[in-house]
Amino acid sequence: MKLSVYFGESLAGHLESTAEKGIIFSYDYSYLNSGLPPISLSLPLSDAEYPQKKCLPFFEGLLPEGDVKRRISDFLHISETSTLKLLQELGGECAGMISILPESESNRTRNSYDFSLDNYEPLAKEKLSDYIKNINTRPLLKVNTQLRLSLAGAQEKLPLVYKDGEFCLPQNGAPSTHIIKPTGQGKLSNLSANEYICMKLAEHSELRVPKTELMRIDGSEFLLIERYDRICQKNRISRIHQEDICQALGVLSDFKYQNDGGPSLADICNIIKTKTSIPLLELRAFLQYVLFNFIIGNCDAHGKNYSLMFQDDSVKLTPIYDTICTLIYPNLTQKLSMKIGKHFEIKKVNCEDFAILAEQFGLKPKIVVDTYCELVEKVSRGLDYVKADPTLSNHGETIDNIERNMLNKVVL
Repeated sequence: MKLSVYFGESLAGHLESTAEKGIIFSYDYSYLNSGLPPISLSLPLSDAEYPQKKCLPFFEGLLPEGDVKRRISDFLHISETSTLKLLQELGGECAGMISILPESESNRTRNSYDFSLDNYEPLAKEKLSDYIKNINTRPLLKVNTQLRLSLAGAQEKLPLVYKDGEFCLPQNGAPSTHIIKPTGQGKLSNLSANEYICMKLAEHSELRVPKTELMRIDGSEFLLIERYDRICQKNRISRIHQEDICQALGVLSDFKYQNDGGPSLADICNIIKTKTSIPLLELRAFLQYVLFNFIIGNCDAHGKNYSLMFQDDSVKLTPIYDTICTLIYPNLTQKLSMKIGKHFEIKKVNCEDFAILAEQFGLKPKIVVDTYCELVEKVSRGLDYVKADPTLSNHGETIDNIERNMLNKVVL
């Protein structure tokens, strides 16, 4: 099997399954001479083939994970280990600028698309509600057999367009503008509200955040998140390139947790120092993200929950995303995805750990402590706004639970 990999409308190269070498990726000769950037920091421009060990982390990292990947694989009757077959089915609209098509299929991908009926099919709200309610029998990414959409992560998601209060599904390789994330079930039934609250706290803490709304249609609650890797201007929609830290470091999604061999905070600091356009600015933003996730009690901020964005010849951190208070769920681990200082256990982090964190960031300990104190104050003020948010009128218990579990009393 051989797939064509596009960066915007340009053929970047080919991803191929071979009997002798396994999966390989090679850049197209014309792309190497086009002046366009590599598709990943882990795959620098080269006329040599990239073996499976080198290329698979980036491409496998475009796909869903865990139970979502299993459900999609079962639905399509494809083995969940068949990365190329899954990319062939889902890879038309991926994160960033990447689109993946069968080699035999002519390229329909363009750098920008008109918002028109040729490119976007209206989706009635009742139909969207029906898709969400039937999520256990049909994965959201395959609500339409013609859709070829992919998003990383272990939650069900549906990329679509939301414009002027109406929903549309992309067609013909067109980009989406928003992501829908239905709330969880059972003990996680307040998951959407949890993430909405935490995103609002991040916004009130003056962090970079994507616009996030908590919506309900016909009893179905979900998050509507504006994509930061898409631009909608004057009725035209285009893509911005991005990749998560695991992809940038060449780490498989299965190893996204530091304890499993995944990225550490020091690893991310190093890539920020060496690859971003204004390292001091991005290190400051990353420190705020790390401390914010710590304060709200988010143990699940792993290597795929931080990303880099490539735009206008600059490299910077993306806005913060996928941030929730995991501590309100007793059955979830209290171990951090990446340790702070010497500790994985979130409630054991102390002032000494902050000093180690400062060393990793190349900062004075006082800067880390001051940043922590400033964020605690901003999050506390943000709670007043959250409590007054009419969208959350039925989620007072969740707000109170998050407030009780906030880590705002580290001994300094």
